[in-house]
Amino acid sequence: MKVKDKVFLALDFETTGLNPELGDRIIEIAAIPIYDKKINFKYAFHTLVNPNIFIPGEVSKFHKLNNQDISNAPSLSEVFPRFKEYIDDSIIVSHNVKMDLRFLDIAAKESGMFSIDNYYIDTLEISKYYFDKGPYNLEFLSKKFNLGIKQFHRAWDDALSTAKLFQKYIKLFSFEAIINFIKKWGD
Repeated sequence: MKVKDKVFLALDFETTGLNPELGDRIIEIAAIPIYDKKINFKYAFHTLVNPNIFIPGEVSKFHKLNNQDISNAPSLSEVFPRFKEYIDDSIIVSHNVKMDLRFLDIAAKESGMFSIDNYYIDTLEISKYYFDKGPYNLEFLSKKFNLGIKQFHRAWDDALSTAKLFQKYIKLFSFEAIINFIKKWGD
């Protein structure tokens, strides 16, 4: 695989909770492409999603999305096919990527489609590898590296923070070092 020619796709979801296997679902999707180490907003993807289940109040406090916000949003079965096509063969970049990919697996199943099997990089894994001490959360790391993100816990802001953190890690550790963290989902 020629990694230099690939699109890296920083993505983040907001959800109704942390356990897709126990019924939690995606309520917001954001994905921001990085090509040739540059963020390209023109081709970004962002949407709210109606999960057809209620968002618990304690979860709404976290990301500030409530049932009213998503009531007129498209359903996941409408969004997932477009999102899967959008992802194509890009390399996914996420902070705690396995959680996001577990939600995508459930979304695929409920949409009657095969799940993705893309390559991915986890900025959380990179952070833990290079830094002995945490915290390792996105908000802390964004502030530590002055990435210019002011809001957190919304899909767009967290996807942008992940994209900028990925760029920062390329500058700090080299592209060649960072691509050593690439893995394939489903392997």
